[in-house]
Amino acid sequence: MLTLLIIYYSGVLVAVLADLFSGLRKARLRGERCTSSGLRRTVDKIGRYYLALFSMTVIDVMLIAALRQLGESGTPPFPPFPYLTTLGALALGLIELKSICERADEKGDIRRSICELVDLLDRLRFRR
Repeated sequence: MLTLLIIYYSGVLVAVLADLFSGLRKARLRGERCTSSGLRRTVDKIGRYYLALFSMTVIDVMLIAALRQLGESGTPPFPPFPYLTTLGALALGLIELKSICERADEKGDIRRSICELVDLLDRLRFRR
């Protein structure tokens, strides 16, 4: 089971890094600079993902211990397996896959809109 957990945790890290490299490539194609705030968001994402995944692993450990205890008492339990961690790793991987597959111009529209709003507010402020 330890091997499975290593694969899951590594898979999530690879998915986040793939999304990071995809985002950097898309930003370069749009002519945007790579900023430290964007990289901080990736580090924050990794932290949030691993916290969620670790929480699921803790619950799985408790579930596996309970299933083994039930197995020793003669009750046929479900096989001990990290169910929540498996589902969590799959969900996080799918989120990153969706992020990689998003079109670069869709992400740019939000950034462009924010920049235009900031420019408009600056112009309105200087008119006073």
